[in-house]
Amino acid sequence: MPYFPQLQSGATSQFPARRKIQKRTVRVESPEGREWKAADGLWRRVEWRLELGGLTSAEWGALEGLFHEVEGRRGAFTFLDPVGNLLAWSEEPEREAWRKDPYLEITGEVEDPWGTRRAARLRNAGSVPQKIEQGLAAPGWFQYCMSVWLRSEAAGEATVFARTGTAAKEETIRLDGVWRRIAIPVKLACEDEFIRFGLELGPGRAVEAFGMQVEAQGGASKYKKSGSRGGVYEEARFAEDILAVRAEGPECYACTVRVVARW
Repeated sequence: MPYFPQLQSGATSQFPARRKIQKRTVRVESPEGREWKAADGLWRRVEWRLELGGLTSAEWGALEGLFHEVEGRRGAFTFLDPVGNLLAWSEEPEREAWRKDPYLEITGEVEDPWGTRRAARLRNAGSVPQKIEQGLAAPGWFQYCMSVWLRSEAAGEATVFARTGTAAKEETIRLDGVWRRIAIPVKLACEDEFIRFGLELGPGRAVEAFGMQVEAQGGASKYKKSGSRGGVYEEARFAEDILAVRAEGPECYACTVRVVARW
């Protein structure tokens, strides 16, 4: 599966980047002139409008190469939402999107950094390390940033990780009773097309966690709550059959790209 390329900065887009959700209403009119309208729950689409500037010839070449490879609107590619959380169910670790080891106990409705009760308490009740993780069908070699709020009532630690089948980035964080947002940049030297992000606790360890987020860029942005839909779109397409470029100077190109995907 081809992938929408990242820029040399490690980001997928630049500002301004716009995303809109499109929905459809079905309208039926009878011969007598009566009209019925209903929402079409099976048709929803998301569209991104990316304004890209200051591109090098290599960056423009990668984008143009993808456009020709998928033949404009005809073919699909994987697109990582540049303004969303790539993970699903960011505040509900008990959901099936999260893979949990058998001795990891999860308690919900714990007070979070904002004073509401949307965090979770994770406790390792086993005698070996236990983890919770979520896998993404995304390039393991891309630039990512994983962020999460953590704290521990007793002095403790947790390991934040990103792993593929051949490479890994791990960082063990010392914790106390104060909420801290941990942000870990990830850039793995691998060719794997699947990457997992998560937390690992040693035997007897317990932490409180909130708002796990993964973004395809070098740093963490404002937290974005996610539901059943994460930000990896495996059937995205270009919205147009023309990809126009503007040469603004030596090694300096600009273009507008529209990408669409089923929601």
